[in-house]
Amino acid sequence: MTDAELAEALKRGEPGASEVLYERYGPYVERLVVRAMGLDPEVPDLINEVFARALEGVRGLRQSSALKGWIGSVALFTARRFLRSRRTRRRWVSAFSLDQVPETAAAVASPEVSQTLVRTYAVLDALPADERIAFALRFVDGMELHEVAQVTRVSLATVKRRLVRAQRIFWDRARQDPILREHAPVSGEGEPT
Repeated sequence: MTDAELAEALKRGEPGASEVLYERYGPYVERLVVRAMGLDPEVPDLINEVFARALEGVRGLRQSSALKGWIGSVALFTARRFLRSRRTRRRWVSAFSLDQVPETAAAVASPEVSQTLVRTYAVLDALPADERIAFALRFVDGMELHEVAQVTRVSLATVKRRLVRAQRIFWDRARQDPILREHAPVSGEGEPT
């Protein structure tokens, strides 16, 4: 079944179409959400929310053949909304003492990779949601600029502006971290684009 056929089957509410959507794009959606969110215990819930939103909104999909890009956009908009609301929740939680907030563990490959990822996403937490998502897709996931523009539904120029702002903030803060500093370019030299 092509993407266009699958989209039309979803629009008609055909039995089994939603399962095909999940099987085909589950790993893709998970990758996008994890890149945007980092190692967060909310990721499985967000993935479910993405598919729920996709199934609710599939009738609004204009080009049935653009199913992959569309569901990627749904994933990123869902993650962005969560990131923005998380800042509000953090302000609320900060009113409580730290011993009242439970810690959650995340599974990672090695201690070195774990520390680097934790610190990378701690720096990314300081970025506005749009810049964070663009940075994570480009430099953590390795997407090409045009792919980032397509999946975030903005122009290439907007992606480039977001990346310039995100890189400036990210590398300035990374240079202050003892683990990330070794990966950072020398200030003012060759910061990746």
